[in-house]
Amino acid sequence: TASATVLRAGVICAGAKLSAMQVLSLGWSTVPAAAVAVTVGVTAIPVIAARAGLSAKLGSLLACGTSICGVTAISAVAPAIGASQAEVAVAVANVVAFGSMAMLVYPHVAALLFPAHDSDSIGLFLGLGVHDTAQV
Repeated sequence: TASATVLRAGVICAGAKLSAMQVLSLGWSTVPAAAVAVTVGVTAIPVIAARAGLSAKLGSLLACGTSICGVTAISAVAPAIGASQAEVAVAVANVVAFGSMAMLVYPHVAALLFPAHDSDSIGLFLGLGVHDTAQV
């Protein structure tokens, strides 16, 4: 549908804008880090979901929601794969719940992993770890 096409285009533009800003502020090292994070997520999450007995469509929604940009990615991918409303609801609930927990916990984890003055590494860690754009 036309609305799905517009939504997909918006996701692409938002991702391009975020990527360009990250590259400009942190340098080209962010590109391979983001590529690895997305690749691992979209590859591993469907496998884990299948082993947990979840449907392939739900696994795909969880993978894109966790690896790309949260609820926005789920909303863009769901019509393309014919996901049910229940699958979309479960994926959105998981991405929002785990993203909210990550937003509260990951800064403390970053404080343990990185020196306080290393804001670039902390920012990269948090940017790659908190997966919903609304929470970043």
